[in-house]
Amino acid sequence: MNKNQIKGVKPSAQEAFDLAISPIQYSVVKETSVLSTLVVRAPSADRQKVKLDLETKLRRARINFTKSLQGGSVGSTEFKLDNKKIRIIYKPTSGGMSETTLNSTITELVPAIAFMNGKKQFSTVDQLYDFILNAKSGGVYVNPNDEKAGKTFIDQMPDSSKFKDKMQNAMAILKYLWDLHKKMPIKQVYWGYRSKPNNINPSHKGDLFVHFTNNKWLGVSLKAGGEKTKEPQLNTYVNKLYDDYGRSNDKLKLIQKVYNEIHKKLGFKPGWDSRESKPSSIAKLEALKKTDIKRYEDYYDMMLEIIRDDVINTVNKSMKDTIEYIKKQILKKDVNVPLVVVKAAGTSYSFVTDEDSIETFIPQISSIKAYKSGSSKQNWHIDLMSKNSKITMNMSIRSNQPMPNNKLAQGFNLAVKFNGIS
Repeated sequence: MNKNQIKGVKPSAQEAFDLAISPIQYSVVKETSVLSTLVVRAPSADRQKVKLDLETKLRRARINFTKSLQGGSVGSTEFKLDNKKIRIIYKPTSGGMSETTLNSTITELVPAIAFMNGKKQFSTVDQLYDFILNAKSGGVYVNPNDEKAGKTFIDQMPDSSKFKDKMQNAMAILKYLWDLHKKMPIKQVYWGYRSKPNNINPSHKGDLFVHFTNNKWLGVSLKAGGEKTKEPQLNTYVNKLYDDYGRSNDKLKLIQKVYNEIHKKLGFKPGWDSRESKPSSIAKLEALKKTDIKRYEDYYDMMLEIIRDDVINTVNKSMKDTIEYIKKQILKKDVNVPLVVVKAAGTSYSFVTDEDSIETFIPQISSIKAYKSGSSKQNWHIDLMSKNSKITMNMSIRSNQPMPNNKLAQGFNLAVKFNGIS
């Protein structure tokens, strides 16, 4: 039975409830005279499944419940227990760690620890994980806070739905580190999680930092995917893009235009996306999806078009500003600590040279043109042109938040990505 006592509920009623939802466990996080809030924790990818499982158990126990959109991305479950209102919310394990972060940590931290412990190869994913679980850190952590986070990540790695794939990618990066070591002996590998090693720019794009015995440094940016997939080399948001361009007035105009053309016409008042109003706004949008999905999707397409057009105009407004943006936000080059981009596919690795191509092409640029894709509502392109040649940067803009916070609920601040060159 769960050891947490729900106040105002008879022990017999709580025991019956615990038995009904077993083996799911919960903790009591908040109590008032009329409401008890319980938290059920699960890996990010499994929260919706756990919620449905618990609600099935409640239904079988003849406990009537209602579903609420409040309480996080998967919503909450509410019911009465012995005349006390109970709300169950579903939180990720490890304090909100997303599976995306967990997956990237596997491909970064695992090979760093294995390398610094002198391990060259493993025959299976399980053999590699068993080693990492008990291995010494090997000095890969920059500070105690990153070490604490790293140990938590290691414990949670098997919870990833892509555990096997990402561990195979880690094997690929381990091979890369040893191949690099043959060319130039490595003294230390650091994991660049929240902090960077001393004297390295905090905004450096490296995921790992290699310190060679000759005292030189190398930053390593890691990508993982299929052999023919194109992983984003820039992940940012519309809000930050305008801030990085220094276009605060243009951003305010875009926010107002999106409201006037989209959310106002759907009956929302100004401030619909404020912290206080967002839950009720999301509830209205979810109701619209249920009653008129075509209208919902049409409005999202309209919003996407407005934002994409405006971002393209921002890029086209000044060639000088766009070149500076590319240098500072996409290339992020550091003369003291060069960067190499390494992609893992299965247990093999390759080098991504798109950014190198752009960097060497920049001095030749005579004009820049951004424009919409002719075949996709979310893709767009930036042509970098010289007198005799051209490089095309493939970009995209889209919603990237989990339901129900995505699409119209995400508002103007959609995700912007650079997906490589052609």
